[in-house]
Amino acid sequence: MTSRPTWRTYALALASALGMVLASLDFSVNVALPAMRDAFSTDLAAVQWVIVVFIATRAGLALGAGAFADRFGLRLVYLFGTVAYLVSMVCMSLSPTLETLVGFRVLQAVGTGCLYSTAPAIAAAVFPPHRRGLSMGFTSASLASGMVMSTLAAGPLVQLFDWPAVFWGRIPLTVLALGMGLLAVPRSVAGDAGASSGQRFDVAGAALVLSLLWCLMIGLRLGQSVGWTAPVVLSLLAAAPVVLAALVWVERRVQSPVLPGALARLRGFQTATAAMFLGHFSQFVIWFIFPFYITDSLNRSPVTLGILFAVMSTCNILSSPAGGWLCDRWGVRPVGAVGLGMTATGLLAMSALDAGSAVWHPAAAIAIVGLGVGWFQSAAYALMLGSVPPERFGTASGAMSLAQASGTVLCVAVVGAIFATLNDHYAATLPAGEAFLLAYRDAFRIGASTAALGAVWFGLRARQPGQ
Repeated sequence: MTSRPTWRTYALALASALGMVLASLDFSVNVALPAMRDAFSTDLAAVQWVIVVFIATRAGLALGAGAFADRFGLRLVYLFGTVAYLVSMVCMSLSPTLETLVGFRVLQAVGTGCLYSTAPAIAAAVFPPHRRGLSMGFTSASLASGMVMSTLAAGPLVQLFDWPAVFWGRIPLTVLALGMGLLAVPRSVAGDAGASSGQRFDVAGAALVLSLLWCLMIGLRLGQSVGWTAPVVLSLLAAAPVVLAALVWVERRVQSPVLPGALARLRGFQTATAAMFLGHFSQFVIWFIFPFYITDSLNRSPVTLGILFAVMSTCNILSSPAGGWLCDRWGVRPVGAVGLGMTATGLLAMSALDAGSAVWHPAAAIAIVGLGVGWFQSAAYALMLGSVPPERFGTASGAMSLAQASGTVLCVAVVGAIFATLNDHYAATLPAGEAFLLAYRDAFRIGASTAALGAVWFGLRARQPGQ
């Protein structure tokens, strides 16, 4: 971009921010999970498919969407993602059954994957290279802003209009994002290299990545609900290594693979994606277990739950620009390691909650998590986009989205299975409320341990981009 900002510069920054905001608004669905459970007369295990199917699809498509954007322009992918997102909002708000809702979540995942893969790349193009940390702080703050908006609004909307409101309430903002994309995002921004050189998009590689994620994540989730010896579970888990082998075979032979080997071998690429995976694996226990602690153990309303989520997101907003600014001055290593350490501390504090905890106890603990997440996400994005060439910003953003989504889905599948097993074990000898609390504490200790592992990894592996 030019040294002196123009109206298009600000409009482009707004388009990037709106893309991240829309992608993060889905956290409102977690506030509505108890209402969905009651409306569809189902249980926690069944309603979790609303999360798992969405994130598994988003994870599988993000890398392909980023690579496609690198070849044919960020504008095309951004606009397609916004339209898919808009259509899915209308359809999901009208869904009569849980199965229909889950089906349209796949369409939403397509749109969200496109937005996650293009919005950070657009932000990186807005700011100059020496402000890369600040630009990624801006990206992380935009993500957290959407979380604040969704969690604050979701509680009252669900209480007044029931669960469909968390979908139709996003339509006006989606229309605004579509308009800004049409107005501000040029075809040339950080893309078009592949299109101009005549390279073909790696359709087979993108399809195999999606298939791999579906086999692995859906197989793990089904194992929790129908049993690990069920034929469908064994078939999906057995197919995963076969699909992985096919993916490796295809990627070694195509001219322009979805994930170029040169990128995967970069130390910054490896460190950033692993840290993002561990960070999101650790913190997602908040989003799919914590809502039931607030509503069932503390007997609080969805409004209270939304406010607590908003506390976390507000702290994220405040810490993200500060973390990006510090990355430009201190380097990414201390900022990322300290941020993951703060996340671990907050999760450990949340593991000590019980049925008699005052509301300010979870508020204080979740605030610490929010501060830590803002720091480590800014550092991880700055490390990633400072380590890859500009013509690969889309692929890099897609890889970060894949790491995020893989961490969250595997958290739901793995920690969810552990939580369910422990809950059944404790319920054999204890009342249901006490059994839930013991399993809840164990799940949050797992999350805290994972975040601590991520802090050590980032502290040992991260190097300032350019070194």
